[in-house]
Amino acid sequence: MRLLLAAVECAKGGVEANLRRHVELLEEAAGAGCDLAVFPEFSLTGSVDPGRHPERALGVDAGPVRELVAETRRTGVAAVFGIAERSADRFHIAQLYAHDGRLDGVYRKRHLGEGEEGFEVGGGPGVFRFGAASFGVTICAEGEVDFPWEDVARAGAPLVLFCSAPGLDGRRSDGAGWRAGHHWWCSAGLGDAVRHARQLGVWVAMATQAGSTEDEDFPGLAALVRPDGEVAARLPDWRPGTLVVDVPVRVAVEPVREAVRVLVVDELQRALLVRFADAAGGPGWWAPPGGGLEPGEDHRAAAGRELREELGRDDLAVGPWIGRRSHTFETLEPGRWMTQRERWALCRTSRFEVDPERVAWLRREGIHELRWWSADELRAAGALTTPRRLAQLLDDLRQGRMPGPDGDLRV
Repeated sequence: MRLLLAAVECAKGGVEANLRRHVELLEEAAGAGCDLAVFPEFSLTGSVDPGRHPERALGVDAGPVRELVAETRRTGVAAVFGIAERSADRFHIAQLYAHDGRLDGVYRKRHLGEGEEGFEVGGGPGVFRFGAASFGVTICAEGEVDFPWEDVARAGAPLVLFCSAPGLDGRRSDGAGWRAGHHWWCSAGLGDAVRHARQLGVWVAMATQAGSTEDEDFPGLAALVRPDGEVAARLPDWRPGTLVVDVPVRVAVEPVREAVRVLVVDELQRALLVRFADAAGGPGWWAPPGGGLEPGEDHRAAAGRELREELGRDDLAVGPWIGRRSHTFETLEPGRWMTQRERWALCRTSRFEVDPERVAWLRREGIHELRWWSADELRAAGALTTPRRLAQLLDDLRQGRMPGPDGDLRV
């Protein structure tokens, strides 16, 4: 499981600026091939005192939350991010988990720290799933106690995300002050992560607020701790930054579905793509023709069959192979995950049109439309494609950069 751990500045009351930074980091995570981006406590709202600024707290269905959840679909990267949550006259410190444009869970802090008297404690452990992997969430002051961590370990999660916003006493006016504050958090927060990792035999991934806000400073830290308590990776100092780490937690869901996709490209370097959508007929996503292998079928035979079924053509030359892609996703049936492992082929042809009756027949397969797209048209329309960088792949082909047969196309 590949994570982007964000030590990020989170302006108090600056939701729009914080939202833009989250989106930038999701795009960075997509470029790095990450499964999940981990943000600090209060990352979207900034730290909130509900007694002084209740208006700065957000409901889980607030517009900025919905926008950020939607970005997990556009970028293809899941996210764990923090808000000061308001529900009527009650307030919680919450970390939200979203993937594929869905809000999949909320964890509400169960052990409050000094100065958090305006919040209420939550109930139940924060344990979530990404494919075959499960992970837990703990928040800042919970590093001081054992029960949130023990509950995660009892649930069998091998990874804990430790999301924090430890405000420093006094303002930082020079490098010496920042170093002192950072040293304290490395001893306290990172020390707690090391202790829990060693005691429970779990991986711990940290993401901490970084930098100055209107009235408080935060010592940035992103780090990964191994189950033996050794620090596997960390940012070098207190400044904002990101850390990409690989955790040996299996994401792929067995049995893996073997599949093939055929990138059909015409003489003007436009690709014929199909639009998949759910039964409600939403905007969906665009992908090359293809599908799963049938029993006893190899990839080349499957490619020919899929072109016959989806395009009504049995005279297209398939080849060469231009890459592989493996992705894990939650199906339209909530709670059911699957992993699909694809082999991609290129097919060059003159432009043709698909019989409308065939397109209508394909609706039973979730395909609602077929269309020729150039790379520029995909970008201009903001079309959601799988993989997300399909337009770049078309640019590469147009410029004569032929991908290898085993290149990674997952992003």
